[in-house]
Amino acid sequence: MPSSSVRPIAALTIELFRPADHLGPAAELLAARHRRVARLEPALGGRFAVPEECRALLEQAWEDGARGAVAVRDGAVAGYLLARSGEGQRGRHCWTQSHHAAYSPAAGPAVLHRLYAALSADWLADGRLHHYVVAPSADLPLWLTLGFPHEQVHAIADVPATAPTAAPDGVRKAVPTDMDALEPLLGLINEAHAAPPVFAFTDQPMWDVLRSGHLELMNDPAVAYWVCEGQDGIDGFVVMRPVPREEASILKPEGSVELLLAATAPHARGTGVGRRLTEWALADAAQRGHTLCVTDWRAANPFSSVFWPRRGFRPVAYRLHRMLDPRLMGPEHVAGV
Repeated sequence: MPSSSVRPIAALTIELFRPADHLGPAAELLAARHRRVARLEPALGGRFAVPEECRALLEQAWEDGARGAVAVRDGAVAGYLLARSGEGQRGRHCWTQSHHAAYSPAAGPAVLHRLYAALSADWLADGRLHHYVVAPSADLPLWLTLGFPHEQVHAIADVPATAPTAAPDGVRKAVPTDMDALEPLLGLINEAHAAPPVFAFTDQPMWDVLRSGHLELMNDPAVAYWVCEGQDGIDGFVVMRPVPREEASILKPEGSVELLLAATAPHARGTGVGRRLTEWALADAAQRGHTLCVTDWRAANPFSSVFWPRRGFRPVAYRLHRMLDPRLMGPEHVAGV
């Protein structure tokens, strides 16, 4: 039986999101959602549990081009859904970030179902067949019923308070002269994403900037770029970067450190290289005063999906991707939406 506290979804009306009218109520809903999420995962609590911080997030989302709608019942906003349009490697798409959607407990998560139905017809008419949503774990069942499969896992881990103070044998900071030795490893993440069962496309520009991007990270004094050196050269790397205050978000608490990149050479897999690198990178982060580490990985990657949870990373949100059938772009369909 449905809860008596959730009123019928038919009582809702849908309106376009207007900042002057809806930023305040949406911020209240987002702050309340964050407090509910933080009860399940206390590491995410803090800054965004208050409407003022959430309003700033939503104001920035609007400035960045996110648009959408609100669901209204009895004159009050019961939920909202925003998305930002984009092009490029992901095709014509709409992207809903974690702070782009929230609902009141009285309305229930089904309010997002109504909002998605109201907005997605226009997305289809605009040729936007790729729909992305970053949803907190608690909202995952709703989006799965709308046909959104997992694509990326966002996770958080506690940085151990007590950790070794000396790097394991072979583990050291990378230096620019390591770039030639690192070259065979730079494309391993892209290759893993392209391989079965992930099947994620990476366009040529992403390959072209690998070397320069890694060199930039290496030269950034805030970044900790660790390598493990073995008899056959560099066996693996892990890159850690503190999350700046201006980049702190619902999923990246202020003061946390982000595990940006990691890879192990094929010849060194199964030898413990990845584990030693990760443990030391987290130990170094603890020495720098960090207590939380965030990262993300492809849900379909069989190695990442086993390795990172074993290192203590807990999923807190999922990036979901729904691709509509391109045949829906036919005139007989578009005319009817």
